[in-house]
Amino acid sequence: MITKKKILIVGGTGFIGYHLAKKSLKKGWQVTSISSKPPKKIRYLPKVKYIFCDIIKKNSLQKKIKKYFHYVVNLGGYVDHSNRKKTFESHYTGCKNLTEIFLKNMPLSFIQMGSSVEYGSSESPQKETSKCNPKSIYGKAKLMSTKHLIDIFNKKNFPSTVLRL
Repeated sequence: MITKKKILIVGGTGFIGYHLAKKSLKKGWQVTSISSKPPKKIRYLPKVKYIFCDIIKKNSLQKKIKKYFHYVVNLGGYVDHSNRKKTFESHYTGCKNLTEIFLKNMPLSFIQMGSSVEYGSSESPQKETSKCNPKSIYGKAKLMSTKHLIDIFNKKNFPSTVLRL
């Protein structure tokens, strides 16, 4: 029996999350989305299972994530960066909460959406050897998430990938 691939898209109601969900459905995958708010009408996909939860609230998040996922893509985080505390918590603490939950039932791959702002004012194009020196709280939270994922990969072989678009 062939099992359908299962993907969890954190931030699945956002622009990138919506398009990833749509593409995953076309591949015949089972798609679950976690977001703090429902999708806009234009981005609602009937075959997606929507879960509404704040990823900084670990206990609530743990209760909502019960099953195994082959792939977890973390696109989540507070978009309005004017609230420094909320920005930091949603991007860093949210990532940590997710990885702590998935350490118990590791996916094939955990994909973290990083950001080029992790490099600070380094000139584009950045290279893997470029020094990271973020200037914003958002950049610092993203860089701390990257470092956290590298650390749990090294210590526990957690299958993570960071994309800095």
